[in-house]
Amino acid sequence: MKRSLTWLVVLVAGSSLFAGCQTDSSDRRSTRAGAQQGATADPGSDQASTANQTVPPTSTATQPPTGGAPIVSPPPQPLPTTTGGTGGVSGLNELQSSSGLTYLINAPAPQAGKAYGLLVLLHGSDASNYRQLINTMAKVAGQYDLIRVSALAPDGSGWNEGNQKQNAAQLNQLIQNDLFQKYNIDKSRILFSGQSSGGGFLSSDFVPLYANSYHGGAFLLCGAAPPNERFLPTDDAKQHFRLHFEITSGDPIWPASYAKAVAAYQQLGMQLTKDESKPGGHCNFDQQQVILDHIATILGP
Repeated sequence: MKRSLTWLVVLVAGSSLFAGCQTDSSDRRSTRAGAQQGATADPGSDQASTANQTVPPTSTATQPPTGGAPIVSPPPQPLPTTTGGTGGVSGLNELQSSSGLTYLINAPAPQAGKAYGLLVLLHGSDASNYRQLINTMAKVAGQYDLIRVSALAPDGSGWNEGNQKQNAAQLNQLIQNDLFQKYNIDKSRILFSGQSSGGGFLSSDFVPLYANSYHGGAFLLCGAAPPNERFLPTDDAKQHFRLHFEITSGDPIWPASYAKAVAAYQQLGMQLTKDESKPGGHCNFDQQQVILDHIATILGP
């Protein structure tokens, strides 16, 4: 009898323990199910609404310190307007450029902080006036602080002869690699003047190839030709590289080519002036006076 009661107590205790285990297991399953249900809340609920909101991107801008002034980037620095070149000889000299050109130069003695304009002179056929042009332009050079350079054509005769594209490259190299490096030149006042074949060469090859690289302008005197090279002037060139064409009313050589050149540059949108009113034959006018009459317009705002 005692043994039977013992087994009964054991069975009742085990039964209670088993029921407790089932309840605990059920509670844990209920807790997990509730957590899952909360994670998949009704889309209309506040929780779902918050989860689906678009979060704006975090700004990468530098924020000023609390209470401080906004941080402002410094403005871009303007490009230098002078070349800052040094070491060039002063006075009148005949020199050889690094590109192989012979040229005459008349440069004032350097002054600290002072930049000069540049006047590049191109002679006519048979090297006409190669040596005279330097002295001819003394007045305009003095009034406008210009370094005068008279460049001899590569073939020693005419600028519009031979390989004009190569001639243009050599002239550009003379300016960029020699004159800009040795003299302090104001890059807003780079002037070219071509007489007869020199004017024809400037308008046919040099201006189309290199006008976009300069501020200033060109005088096409008693000679001009339409572009040989494709010319796509930039807005900057249209504004800051201006042209003056001039020929006499009785010129026997250039009238047809001159008219085509003027029309071509007008169509390209370049700023220009022209004068065909003076009487006389080929180059029968004062070239320096023409420059004096029109330089303010060429260099104007």
